[in-house]
Amino acid sequence: MSIINKMHEDFQQIQQAQPILSAMPATKSKQKALLFILIVLLIGSSLGLSYLIFSQDKAVKENLHQIIKEQQIAPPVAAALLSSSVQEKVITAPKLLSSPMQDKVIAEPLLVKQAVEQSSNTNLPNKLAVVNPVSIKKEAQKAVLVQTSDKKIGVKNTTSVITEQANEESHLSIKASQLSKQELAQIHLKEADKAQDKGDFKLAAEKKQQALGLLPELNEVRKSLALYYYGQGEVDRAQRLLKHGVVISPDYPDFNLMLSRIALKEGDQQKAYLYLEQHPPEVEGNLDYYASYAILAQKFKKYEQSERLYSSLLSQRPNNGRWRMSLAIVQDRQAKRQLAVTNYEQALLQTDLSSKAKTYIKQRLSYLGQH
Repeated sequence: MSIINKMHEDFQQIQQAQPILSAMPATKSKQKALLFILIVLLIGSSLGLSYLIFSQDKAVKENLHQIIKEQQIAPPVAAALLSSSVQEKVITAPKLLSSPMQDKVIAEPLLVKQAVEQSSNTNLPNKLAVVNPVSIKKEAQKAVLVQTSDKKIGVKNTTSVITEQANEESHLSIKASQLSKQELAQIHLKEADKAQDKGDFKLAAEKKQQALGLLPELNEVRKSLALYYYGQGEVDRAQRLLKHGVVISPDYPDFNLMLSRIALKEGDQQKAYLYLEQHPPEVEGNLDYYASYAILAQKFKKYEQSERLYSSLLSQRPNNGRWRMSLAIVQDRQAKRQLAVTNYEQALLQTDLSSKAKTYIKQRLSYLGQH
């Protein structure tokens, strides 16, 4: 009985203790449960987000690899596309056409073209621009080339066209352009003209000298430069310049004519005559040359040569009284009396003779008429 009583006492104690336990707060156990649930949700969302990002980047890379493989894009452009896809998501345009081939011709090449245009800059952007469907259609129309040979309209391989554009744009380089001698000489001459307009004739002469160093056959430039040096009193320098010009351009008569006149200024008539005798040009367009040549030949009593020279001059200007009178004089010196009389009489009819010259002609006509 004592054992049974003992059990009843224990049972009553348990019943008395249960209300106390049920009344105790369960706050700590609930907080632990909520914290555990929150941790589980965070871990799950992180894993899901990581999976989405990884799968999306993988899909973009596979798409770009497919485009690069099919379009055969140059390596620099391919690297730009792949690096751009890793940094941020590439946004492509929706397909406009139902055919897979047309989608490939329009949507994918336009993405390649945008990547090529962005890779041509020094700093490659991190993100490709959003493609406008309307602009895609317009660009696709430009890319399609219509050929009308044999009365058939066809579409040229648009993929190859865009690939060529990508290859060309991806290999752009800057090359130094070397100017030719003619171009450099023209630059010096323009600078000489500007300096001359400002009154800086010394600088103008230096620029002309530089131009001659590049193109020695610039005869007019050489002539003007020689005149400048002669005017500055640098006679030797002017003569050297002209003599060099005679060697380079022997058919240019002004060099010998200028050398002859410089020699006359210095009182050396023999040298002046020899300069003109070197390379006599055609008489047409060179009347000053022939007039000086005829006078010097007459001075050195080369009458036959002088007669030919005056006759050549009169073939160009038959009404020149001075040349007609000079022709009559050299004929008179050679005892060609009848020819001399005829030319004397014609000279009197011209209006460009002085009264002194006409008096001389009348005296010679009177003498020849008496003898």
